[in-house]
Amino acid sequence: MIERKENGEILYTNLDEHFEPREHLSPYALIDKWRIVPVGTAEYSTNMLASLAGHPEDITLSPKLEGWYKIYLHTPGQSVLHLKLSSDPCFGAATASLRDFYTMEEFLWRCADMTGESLTLTRRLDANNRHSMLAAVRFVPMTEEEVAEYQAEDARTDTKRLYATDDMHAHLYFEHPRTLNDWRSVALNYAHSDVEWLSIEQIRNFVCKRLPTNDTKQFCFPREGDRNVQEQYSLFDYDEVLKTVIEQGHSQGLKMSVSLRMGAWGLTYPYDQYYFDCDFMQENPQWRTYDRNGDEIAAMSYAYPEVRKFMVDELLHMARSGCDAVTLIWHRGIPYVLYEKPVADRFFELYGEYPYELPLDDPRLNALHCEIMTGLMREIRTALDAEFGKGKIGLHVRTLYSPYDTKYVGLDVEQWAKEGLIDAIISYPVRFHEMLPDEVWKDEAHTRIDLAKYTKFVRTKAGATIHPGDCELLPPIQNSRGELCGPEGQAEHVAEWMALEKQYGVKVYFEIMPRHLSNAEFKRRALDLYASGAERIALWDTYGREPMKAMWSTAGRLGHKDELADMDVGEGMYYRRFRIYRIAGADISRYEPFWGG
Repeated sequence: MIERKENGEILYTNLDEHFEPREHLSPYALIDKWRIVPVGTAEYSTNMLASLAGHPEDITLSPKLEGWYKIYLHTPGQSVLHLKLSSDPCFGAATASLRDFYTMEEFLWRCADMTGESLTLTRRLDANNRHSMLAAVRFVPMTEEEVAEYQAEDARTDTKRLYATDDMHAHLYFEHPRTLNDWRSVALNYAHSDVEWLSIEQIRNFVCKRLPTNDTKQFCFPREGDRNVQEQYSLFDYDEVLKTVIEQGHSQGLKMSVSLRMGAWGLTYPYDQYYFDCDFMQENPQWRTYDRNGDEIAAMSYAYPEVRKFMVDELLHMARSGCDAVTLIWHRGIPYVLYEKPVADRFFELYGEYPYELPLDDPRLNALHCEIMTGLMREIRTALDAEFGKGKIGLHVRTLYSPYDTKYVGLDVEQWAKEGLIDAIISYPVRFHEMLPDEVWKDEAHTRIDLAKYTKFVRTKAGATIHPGDCELLPPIQNSRGELCGPEGQAEHVAEWMALEKQYGVKVYFEIMPRHLSNAEFKRRALDLYASGAERIALWDTYGREPMKAMWSTAGRLGHKDELADMDVGEGMYYRRFRIYRIAGADISRYEPFWGG
């Protein structure tokens, strides 16, 4: 059915009448067909096209329109769609932003000149058996003024305030890219947004290559997505993948960075034999980190020049992709340096004693950790400048919550800014802190640790705490000497970081977490940051944010600093939701059949 309104709006329902080829559709739930599912809502009745876990062939809607339109898609919750217009270089994902299977969500997918365009729906890119359901497509014509305004938005620079990070691994976990062109989707859908920087992760060196057989059917993977990663990783040259995504991003006016988790040396059981396992670490146990009591920690130590060289070489390799910057991810994978022999020997040279009984925040030990890590940053900056020219490749750092939290683990970000080693800082709401009870200390002042008691303690309880990043603010925290450290509230949190921007010229971005919030909450968080003095915002794991078009309609526009307060982010502007009361012949208006329990 095609419903046409006086304003030129067109609503396609009964999609089995409009998508071709018809032989790819069926009223039955067949693995190789799109199922035709009758659906009744308060707005309309329609025949939805659905594939819950199958692999049907592509189907296409050819509306034969001319001029610019807003394109709205209708899908129930839990649905993931992969679509493209005929002129697009690749398919892109679009998902419902709610989990309710029996609520229909309409969202603005995109605006486009539909002259000569068709819309294709595919299942070949989904690797995780997620539901794909399309119930209706609505085309709303745009006036000349609306088109001009839409195009002018892309030309604005004052709204480009967002730093988006895509971890790349998710595209192997959830999807099944078959060609280099498929990877362009990583950048494609950020074209009309407030994203200034898109950072994509390099995973080239951090996937296990030491499995005894390439037959993944021989392995029990913790999750089906883990199998997807291991099976698909070898299909691509990741240098070419990065170049392809960066080329696509540049064509859209994005600044492109390649990021690297500086502590991504491996994962523990049950993920230890699959991806995120680094051969360099497995082949060089002599350069790992060690706790104060001699316990080996599953991480490499930057106290060793060989480890630093490995990472410097990897960052140089990343920078050859054509990117504008490299981003060092420091808020994952702690620790970076502890009590290794080079640390202990250097401490003895300086102070005539070994540091094993000292807490991590002992000023002398912390200064040595910071010295080692700042040395690494100097080596990175020198190497980038030597190969590409001074300052040609930006150096960005994703840090912990506050300057205090970052310095606690040896990352003296203020010193890096002062020396001109870095160009941008992204503050992420997470902190690492050593939590030790009174029973492990030798003295009441907490200056010396009893190593025997410490060993007993860490065998039975956690010796350190990582406060998760799914929060807005972290309270001040007590150090080993009983002093409260860290910012008190949002204003102080922002002011501490912005002081570095004002004094040293580094750009500072503030992360909004958790990943999924209501549109109103995204707006509130951003306005609070701006009111506290922030100029820019960061969004981690945007692979899971951007496809949720209803949510992204606000999250992707948070760079509109001056207009945000008056911006309508509620239902009705870019999305709306309404109940499904009948589906596949069953009336669920009052009673939903349920036979579980």
